[in-house]
Amino acid sequence: MSRIALAGMPAAGHVNPSAPIVRELVGRGVAVTYYSSEEFRDTIERTGAEFRPYPSNTVSARAIAEATTSGGPVRVVATLMPATETLVPFLVEEFRELRPDAVAFDSNALWGYMAAARAELPKISLMTTFMLGTKDFTCLTAREWFSSMVPMVPDIPAVVRAKRRLLKRVGKDIFPPRPALPMRGDVTIFPIPRELQPPNPLLDERCHFVGPTIDPATRPHEADPELIAFLDSPAPVVLVSMGTLHAGTDEFFSTCFTAFADLPARFVLAVGPHARPGTPPPNMLVRESVPQLDILARASAFVTHGGMNSALEGLFYGVPLVVLPQQVEQLIIGLAVASRGAAEVLRHNLSNRAVPSTDLRAAVSRALTDPSMRDAAKALSDVISSSGGASAGAQVIQDFLAAAR
Repeated sequence: MSRIALAGMPAAGHVNPSAPIVRELVGRGVAVTYYSSEEFRDTIERTGAEFRPYPSNTVSARAIAEATTSGGPVRVVATLMPATETLVPFLVEEFRELRPDAVAFDSNALWGYMAAARAELPKISLMTTFMLGTKDFTCLTAREWFSSMVPMVPDIPAVVRAKRRLLKRVGKDIFPPRPALPMRGDVTIFPIPRELQPPNPLLDERCHFVGPTIDPATRPHEADPELIAFLDSPAPVVLVSMGTLHAGTDEFFSTCFTAFADLPARFVLAVGPHARPGTPPPNMLVRESVPQLDILARASAFVTHGGMNSALEGLFYGVPLVVLPQQVEQLIIGLAVASRGAAEVLRHNLSNRAVPSTDLRAAVSRALTDPSMRDAAKALSDVISSSGGASAGAQVIQDFLAAAR
């Protein structure tokens, strides 16, 4: 029996696309030991994999979310570097006992790559988004560039210091080559359609675009009677969710109340654990979180931040998107979908401007009524359905394991 160890990134947008591949591998007789933080135990164990927790106080979904919302990608890296100091020796010791045939790792889980390199084990990278190059950032306006990039500058010295400490402790020889993040492996699996990936010279025969790995069986299902009753209506359903990391602000959700109060649709707002937007209009239901796939299966439009996971889940069900990017990567994702006619992008937040309720209303109205957007979303859904997904990803891994023997 083949065995792999998987070093995950403890964040829903990273665990969710990996879980269907893991479930498929386990079903094919591959033993998988999945390392993550405790909050993802249930999701991982539903795949049939063995769950093993990272040491406490190393890395968590909360720490990643706080770094993302307070400082952006550079602060996230500054948060992950100290965790890597602890996790590399922890995983190397685990691998001595586990004796895996290869190590899979989230493309941002630096500790997974470095531990695999130290243990001299084959490396499998699980990407969660595009491989982006400098040309892809030319879509930013000057104001967006300033607003997005300048806040990251204060965290750069912390990243430099943390990297020096890390290399001193674990060694320079196992640090990934540039660009370090996201990391490629001996084989790299992209759970996105090849059609959405911008051209990039870093892509080669080791990179495999298998399409979205969406599997409802790996996710929790609807058990909220009020929500079920709310959705049981002939009116179209619109899901509003800014994801698990950004979530959204009270101001934004209040804007939703104003923009959508008299639209002939039913709105489900996933506001996260901290927002308190007040009392919604009668055609809206507010929840801290929702079973996203269950809602999208019934939805006619999806208001999203444009994270890769959320965007692909909407398109999986043929749902037109209204994208409100909070980061540059999400803008690039939104524009890629919009270029195919399946999304409208409202980019105000990238230059620290609130989205006007009139613009938000107009974008959602178009998503609900414009048949060309529905047709374009359906066309992308057909591409996704035929791209292989988790089954194709598992096959790439099995072929790699066979070749590595």
